Amino acid sequence: MYLIKRLFALLLILTLLFAILFAGRSFLVWLDSAEPVDARSNTETRSNVQWLSSEKPLRFTFSNQRTHSLRILSNAVFDQSVFLELPVNYAIKYVLYDDKGNVILDKIYHHASKLVNNSEEQQIKQIIENKQSLNVASGQSFYLPITHYPNAKSLDLTLIPEEKSLQGVVVRVHAKTPEQNIDPLNSWLKRPLERRRRATDYLTMGENTLTSAEISNAMAFWWQKIAPQGIPGIDFKSDILYETLPYNVTTYDFSMQQHDLGAYYTELGLCASITLDVTDSLIFAVNSEQLLPSLTWYDKHQFKAPIPISVSPTDSKNSYKTELIDPGLVTICSEEPLLTNWRTASSTPILTSYAGSYLVNEFASVDFDIEPNSNLNIDVRALQSSQLNVVIYDERNLAIEDYTVTLKGEVSDFDRLITDTTQRQRVGMLNSYYLRTPDNAHHLKISAEKDVYVRLKSRLADFNYQRTISHQYLPEPINGFYDIAAWYEQRAANHYELTQLAHFTNIRTFTPPKEPDLVTTFYQSKELFAKLPLSNVALVLSPDRYFMPKLPPQVFNFGLYNKNNYSPYDDSEDNSLVYRLTNKSSKEVAVSELSVEALQQLQSQAKTIYQNWYGDRPWIKQRIYQLDKNTPLTLDFTKQQRPMSLVFKVFRSNSSEPVELSLTQNADYKAGLTSEYSIAKQRLMLNQSALLDAFLIHPKNSQLTSYPSVTQTITNDIAELHSLTLQTTDTVWVSILEEYPLQEQKVRWWNHEN
Repeated sequence: MYLIKRLFALLLILTLLFAILFAGRSFLVWLDSAEPVDARSNTETRSNVQWLSSEKPLRFTFSNQRTHSLRILSNAVFDQSVFLELPVNYAIKYVLYDDKGNVILDKIYHHASKLVNNSEEQQIKQIIENKQSLNVASGQSFYLPITHYPNAKSLDLTLIPEEKSLQGVVVRVHAKTPEQNIDPLNSWLKRPLERRRRATDYLTMGENTLTSAEISNAMAFWWQKIAPQGIPGIDFKSDILYETLPYNVTTYDFSMQQHDLGAYYTELGLCASITLDVTDSLIFAVNSEQLLPSLTWYDKHQFKAPIPISVSPTDSKNSYKTELIDPGLVTICSEEPLLTNWRTASSTPILTSYAGSYLVNEFASVDFDIEPNSNLNIDVRALQSSQLNVVIYDERNLAIEDYTVTLKGEVSDFDRLITDTTQRQRVGMLNSYYLRTPDNAHHLKISAEKDVYVRLKSRLADFNYQRTISHQYLPEPINGFYDIAAWYEQRAANHYELTQLAHFTNIRTFTPPKEPDLVTTFYQSKELFAKLPLSNVALVLSPDRYFMPKLPPQVFNFGLYNKNNYSPYDDSEDNSLVYRLTNKSSKEVAVSELSVEALQQLQSQAKTIYQNWYGDRPWIKQRIYQLDKNTPLTLDFTKQQRPMSLVFKVFRSNSSEPVELSLTQNADYKAGLTSEYSIAKQRLMLNQSALLDAFLIHPKNSQLTSYPSVTQTITNDIAELHSLTLQTTDTVWVSILEEYPLQEQKVRWWNHEN
């Protein structure tokens, strides 16, 4: 008995020693295999992934009775030669089999994948078995609706590499399976918070944007990861993908490999454009050795006529560089189909804009939940003439307002759709309509007879609207003044259903050049002596647009003086000179009052002389009024005296700091759909103009800082304009011009004053 106890104790000791040795060995293996990684966020997840092979397919089996759909998520792994913004293409061949091994579906899905910027929080890192870190692209995914293939039992995935820089592709497959014991009222809140977050992130949208249908869908189903089956020699644990939710899925997908998604596609009647904020050169590559695009520069302010841009070849094949281009708009056109890739010589990013739009037709309409008393902006595009119907419903789903608009189908010369085959598709020209909803409005329905793309934006009438106005590029906000948009895009209440029907798409938009607008109206300077008694006379540089015809000069028009030009007769009324001895001293004199000796002395002493009898005369003699800071200036209007627009010109003495200007409109507005909209309250920051100049004529200190003018159009949605109130944060000089269809006959006395 004693011997048995000793043997039993020895056995326990040996077992304990063996356990300690095994744990120590495991700890040493773990310690040896550990490697430092970047700091991770609390939204990070880890996924076991499998490498796709181009020779032996990975096979995944699943229950066709419980699986509603499959999601195939993949990440491309690059070598070191890939640029961050350059997409790399690869394809995945997928084959569905039934339980007897017969092929049900055999197709190829293409991806265009980009590297993830490691400096961003949205970081992905691939750790493989030999502890080597590789460059991993943003995630891509596509779905297979298994409910459409009730006999499907297994899935084969095979990699089709399309570029040499692709080192490999890792993949994981999730199956959408139903949950058990669903309580629609309580299940969602009973879910662990982390699981709810994962569910909402998986849908790539925020929790507050989930509809009740989507929450129900997230409760009733769950995505289960499935592993490949029957493939020997695959390690399911060593390949781990670290990533941040929602899985960094960035869509560059297309169903057939056709065009580079980042390239600009042009053809006859379809151009693209690039906006330059600073002087720079453009570098572009073409996909054809013979064909080059035609480039034209446009002045955003239309002071200069459009100018063709010359290019020269670079050292790279099919690559070209433009001359230095001033700030403005550059259009890219070609007579034949052409793909071009663009960048600036200074490496400034060239950004593209997209407008998310819903496709409505006889088969699908779009619904929006709206706020009562909100203002709506309805952007529509149609290639064919169609009837657009807009119906407003109250909370009981009763129609309270119904409008019909006839759309004229017009093709856009710049905007385009990018289809799932990467082909560029023509879209209709943008047309905007506006609607002010009543206080019992609850939701809105938009329908059409034929294909119409619809985008809805909304605002409340008392929303704050701020905008910075400058003639030069401002990289950062000044004095904490940030632009606040007038409109905010709305998501459809049936967004999920329209997305499932492929009725939601992003339209790539480009800025077209401004069309020449020949003004046939007249601007009249508003007299403000009763409201602003302190006034002065200034000479203001106001060049005409390049397309405006030359009109006979008036007595208040001035240009630079040239002593070699013909001098007028002394008895002519049009014979004034404005001269500046220094920047602070300016005066006006009639030529008839000057002797020959005095004129010669003036020519030798004056820094600049302006004349009003010869040559180009862009300087205008103008009466300006002093507006004290924080002092409202209210302009009253009647039905008989309603201008087409008002132009506010602002100047400032002894300072070049920005000026904040507030405009408040008191008006009655029309009901129903209108083609124009007027913002009742707006706040603007005006920055010193680098293009315009002005100075006072009479006082000792004539220096003035000129700011861009502000135009307030009296739009057709205004039934009656009562008043307009102007207020500034600093004391300024202001001139107000009113636009009328007919010229005023009244003589302005200050045009002749000395």
